[in-house]
Amino acid sequence: MGTFVSLQKNLSGVMFFISSASWTCPISGWYRISAVGAGGSGGVIRVSSTGAAASGGGGGGFCEKEIYLTVGDVLTIVVGSGGVSVVSSLTGVGYAGNVGGNTTVVCAARSLSLAANGGEAGNFTWTNTATVNGGAGGTATGGDINCAGGVGGNAKHITSGAEAAGGGAAGSPYGIGGAGGSISGNLAARIICTGGGGIGTYNGGNSTADAAIRTGGGGTGGNGVDNATTAGPNRLGLSMKASMDGIDRSGAIAFDSEIDPFRGLTGGGAGGNTTTGSITAGPGGGGGAPSADEHTLTLNGMMGGTGGSATTGAAGSSNANIGGGSGGAATTGSGPATSGNGGNGLVTVERIG
Repeated sequence: MGTFVSLQKNLSGVMFFISSASWTCPISGWYRISAVGAGGSGGVIRVSSTGAAASGGGGGGFCEKEIYLTVGDVLTIVVGSGGVSVVSSLTGVGYAGNVGGNTTVVCAARSLSLAANGGEAGNFTWTNTATVNGGAGGTATGGDINCAGGVGGNAKHITSGAEAAGGGAAGSPYGIGGAGGSISGNLAARIICTGGGGIGTYNGGNSTADAAIRTGGGGTGGNGVDNATTAGPNRLGLSMKASMDGIDRSGAIAFDSEIDPFRGLTGGGAGGNTTTGSITAGPGGGGGAPSADEHTLTLNGMMGGTGGSATTGAAGSSNANIGGGSGGAATTGSGPATSGNGGNGLVTVERIG
């Protein structure tokens, strides 16, 4: 179901819950409690002659509340699992992805009830000129901040083409998650895949022109560029995957900081891949699209969506990190087409006073 070991770690005053647990408050004081829902997985389809399209999964919702807890207060924590990857190995067979799980935090003594819901699944189509919608982002309730996850990218199919859209990013304190890049246009026999969304409302690059393209993912400081391989910049506006401190944490399951971690995501996205091999996105940015005719998977940055994978061979989108939706996968070749897992949920508890 997920990619993380069941454990709880306490670093710099922040506790990270990556599996369900019950936590009893040891010291009275003010706490910041944050929850991220799990991401949905993208759709998949393999059709060798007429082509096919697959849309991205939605990102998980985000909520956060600052609350005074007293000694003995109990938090009941449920952490959602990312939507499970799906595989299409047979010609003419497609599958919708899977919904991400909901993440909740309840404290009966303080009337606390946080819900960061999981992103919806991507889907598929082989109908000419049809557009398959991406999965909706998860909603969020109960917090001082409630931000929905980003929607997975839509994908329009044109006969003999393979089109796969990126996944949506998780919500965050910066706003709703960015959407995966969407695909429109009318070029026949095209191979198109788009980047995943980045946090802070920044989207993966869209494909709207009548051209074959693999767009970049959204960063934490801007959208991926439409109809280009250029990714969104980092929070300083620089076109790089590195965070504001200059460190490149590409693909790492790590925040820039473990103090107020969700506000410390500052990396850029990854560009669309035009050559063979793998690419990774910066922390918080969306995953760029893998190259055609490759089955090499790439990681998205923390809480970003992964790029779609459209090929004439084996197609594979990546497993998403925390809260991100995975991209769709479509192939006109011998396959298989594989969507990655959606990112698992997360809860953090931070003492702030």
